[in-house]
Amino acid sequence: MEIGSIASIILSAGITIFSLGLLFVSLLSYKRYKNPKLLFISLVFVVFLIKGVLLSLRLFFSELSVLDMFLSGLLSGAFDFFILALLFFATLKR
Repeated sequence: MEIGSIASIILSAGITIFSLGLLFVSLLSYKRYKNPKLLFISLVFVVFLIKGVLLSLRLFFSELSVLDMFLSGLLSGAFDFFILALLFFATLKR
């Protein structure tokens, strides 16, 4: 196993675990403060979590061409655009 693939695995796992932790914290914060912005932020972390899981699956199951299609430039860019749009709406929400 080469260093690049090990780094990819560690980074993908880190993104997945960190986004899961942030999702948990944001949901606890919403439960406590009932601020609708926190629901948007939670949704952002769900999207990051899904993307991290898909990246991890792609690293371990390279024969899944659906994952390669999903994580290609166009769809990955659309995924990132959706994340940014959610963050933007969270900042605008009163």
